[in-house]
Amino acid sequence: MKKTILLAVLMVGLLAIPAFASVQNVKVSGDIDSTYLYRKNFDLGRHDIGTDLGSDDVQSVFITQTRLRVDAELTDNVSTVLILLNERGWGAEDDPTSNNTDMDINVAYVMLKEMLYSPLTVYIGRLNNLQYGNSFIMDDTGPNNQSSGALGSIANDLTLRSELDGIKLVLDYKPLTIDLFFAKEDANTITAVEDDEDDIDLWGANANYQLGDKMNTEVETYFFARIDKSTDGTGGASADEADTIYVPGLRGSTNPIEGLNVQAEIAWQRGNKVYTTTAIGNNQRRDAMGAQAIASYQVPLEAVKKWKPVVTGIYTYTSGDKSTSSDLAYSREASREEYRAWDPFHENQGGGTVYSNLFDLTNLHIYSVGAQVSPIEDVIAKVTWSGLWFDKEIRSGSLTIRQAEGGTLSVSTGRDDEEVGHEIDAELIYDYTEDVQFGLLLGWFNPGDAFTSANDDTASQALVHGKVSF
Repeated sequence: MKKTILLAVLMVGLLAIPAFASVQNVKVSGDIDSTYLYRKNFDLGRHDIGTDLGSDDVQSVFITQTRLRVDAELTDNVSTVLILLNERGWGAEDDPTSNNTDMDINVAYVMLKEMLYSPLTVYIGRLNNLQYGNSFIMDDTGPNNQSSGALGSIANDLTLRSELDGIKLVLDYKPLTIDLFFAKEDANTITAVEDDEDDIDLWGANANYQLGDKMNTEVETYFFARIDKSTDGTGGASADEADTIYVPGLRGSTNPIEGLNVQAEIAWQRGNKVYTTTAIGNNQRRDAMGAQAIASYQVPLEAVKKWKPVVTGIYTYTSGDKSTSSDLAYSREASREEYRAWDPFHENQGGGTVYSNLFDLTNLHIYSVGAQVSPIEDVIAKVTWSGLWFDKEIRSGSLTIRQAEGGTLSVSTGRDDEEVGHEIDAELIYDYTEDVQFGLLLGWFNPGDAFTSANDDTASQALVHGKVSF
């Protein structure tokens, strides 16, 4: 570990040496976040297999996440950002097969202001600024529960890793801002001469307009695309196209009365769905839809104003197919011509909840109601109830759920019920100082009637963490 830290410090030093003469300003910052997590029954009671959290289906582990950030301003228009990240389970040095002691370059980009054209700013490198709206569609961290980093086999939903290398252009025509970007989701084969025939590419355009009215209204329209050429030709003679997803969408936000914020978003997915099994070897047209509505209200009543109460309601919809299995979906009557299941794309929602660990954001209706108060200074208490229902009932008799320590698990479902389950989350946040924060998160997910008695155990978790920023 000492060697790793020394190498990281030397790397920062070496990068800085050539720039001493031209750097105007250098800022070093970062944070250290240590967490104890306890999780139980994330397999929903399927204890007869070897892929669960442990022999007694309990996970009890400490992790630490450390970030070191260096911002260097070379000129008024040229600057760089470098963020080093280490995520590790405690005692990882004792495992010779673990890479949890590695220090990774998590973010590294150059920012060029007024490049060729005064409203234009260009970002090049590994980016951490591709979050749009509420990250319902697009976020640079990628979908929950799919991290392959150092926490991939421990608690991949808690990772802080950025996932995308690319180029982002920002055109600032206040009150209109236009973002354009290209990024590599996966380059797959890279040799002396790169083979781009199996790449997965992301493209995006986002336009945000601030109306400037008293309600601080903003409207946003976007178009994102993912082109996956790695599937080309792998599904038999008929699978001779790339797997493509095209996502146009609209989002709006306004504050009609004091303390109330209302948001709405709707998006569609079109393109080509490729099956990667020779048993199917066919392409289908995508025809999926997602939508989200959010209302947040800070209660202005004088009797409770000192507690700063806020109530929130969120409804999320993502369309589903008759089956979550691609092969079965093709064989069902509703799916012969179109693939209607929503692809999670690059969402980043529901972080920290049990259900976001278990289920992909597809084929779901999610209702969430929450309230938070500040009973004393520097303390915030939150309680949230979430209910999940399938958009289309699972007709295959089984459902694949994700596991926080990596991998997936098949659990049994009934055939005549769409109730996925209900979750209660309680959170307590204490700002000890401006730079030190402590938190406690408790969550319980109770499976609904869609699951059989073999897979209806309550999944629970407790996360305790302390974070210091510097």
